[in-house]
Amino acid sequence: MSLHPSVRRFDCLAVRPWRRALLGLLLALPVAAKDEAEREWDHVARLRREAGRPARSRPVDPVPADRAEADRRRRVQEDGARRFREVARTARDFAARHGSHPRAVDAAKVAILADLEGILPRDARHAADARSAAEAFRRNPRHPAAARAEVALALEQREISRRTLGRPWHAQPVLAEGMLDRLRGEFGDRAELWQAGLTLAEGAACDAGREAAQRVYQAPGAAPGLRAAARQVLERHALVRQPLALTLTPAGGRPTALERLAPERTVLCFYDAERQPLGPPGLHALAERPPSRVRWIYVAVGRPAPVPKGARARPRPNGVLCLEPAGWRSPVVSTLRINQLPYAFVLDERQRVSGYGRVSEIPALLEGIGRPILP
Repeated sequence: MSLHPSVRRFDCLAVRPWRRALLGLLLALPVAAKDEAEREWDHVARLRREAGRPARSRPVDPVPADRAEADRRRRVQEDGARRFREVARTARDFAARHGSHPRAVDAAKVAILADLEGILPRDARHAADARSAAEAFRRNPRHPAAARAEVALALEQREISRRTLGRPWHAQPVLAEGMLDRLRGEFGDRAELWQAGLTLAEGAACDAGREAAQRVYQAPGAAPGLRAAARQVLERHALVRQPLALTLTPAGGRPTALERLAPERTVLCFYDAERQPLGPPGLHALAERPPSRVRWIYVAVGRPAPVPKGARARPRPNGVLCLEPAGWRSPVVSTLRINQLPYAFVLDERQRVSGYGRVSEIPALLEGIGRPILP
C-alpha cells in the first residue's frame, strides 16, 4: 500500500523514539520559558505587595509628635526605602530578561515607582537617577497612558514633598490642587487622579478639604466609592457653624452633655487610646504656653492599652479626659466623620464647630487661620 509522502515522514518519526523525544523537548521549551517568566513576575508582585502601603490607609499628621516619634518614622522610612529598592532591582531584571513579555512595561513602571519610593533625604544620587528615569517614562508615548499618568503622579507628589522640606504632598492643598490640574490637562480624566484628590480632601483642614472633596464628588469620572468617601468629608464640613449635641463620658464618670463640659471656647482632641496610651501626641508646645480662656477635652478612642512601666504621660494642657471604648464604631466618631487620629475640633462658646484639623494645626485653628470666620 502506498502512502502520501507526509504520512511516510510522520511514520518515519514514529519508529524513531529519539526523534519523538527531541520534538517533544523543542515544543516544551516555549512553555517552560513562559512558566519561568510567570514565576518571576509573581515574585516581583509579591515583593511589591510586601513593600507597599495599604491602598486606603488612614491619613496621619505630617508633623511628628516628639523626638521619639520622629526617630520611629525615620527608621520606618529607611526600612521602607530598602524594601522598595529591592523591588526596583527585581522589576528591572525582569524587564531586561523578558523584554517581549506582556508584563515588561508593567515591570518597568514598577521599577520606576519603587525607585521613587526608595528615595532618602541624604541620597541625592539615587534621587536624581530615580527622577530622571521617571521623567523619561512619563514622556515616552509608546507606554500606555495609564502607566505614564501613574508615574507622573508619583513624580509630582515627590516634587511637592521635596520643595516643602519633606512634608507630605497632601499637606499642601494649593500646590496639590495645581499638580492635579496639570496632570488632568496632560492625561485627561483618570481614576488615579481622583483617588489622589480624595487623599487631599481627607487630609486637608476645613475649607481646603471641602473644596477638594467637592471636586471629587461632582466628577463624573470618579468611582462611586471615591464619591461616597468625598461625601463624608463634605458632611464633616457641614458641621461648621453648627452646635454639637454630643454626649461624652468622662473617665470614671457618667455620660455628660457636651454643653456642660464645654461652656467656653474648647478644643476637642481625639486620639487613639490603643496606639497612644500615654495620651495625644504633639501638644508639648501648647502645654508650655497654653492658650488663655480655652478649655480642653481629650477623647480616648478605643480601649486604652496598658501604660508601659515607668512611662510618663505626654505633656498637654490641663483638661478633661473622656472615653469612647467603641473605637471607630463610636457614635461620636461617626457623627464627626473622623477618618484619622489624632484629630481636633475647635468649638466656640456656644459649642459651634469653628474649625477642625490635625493636632499640629490647633494653634492656627485657634487663631482663625485656615478655618471659616463665624458670624
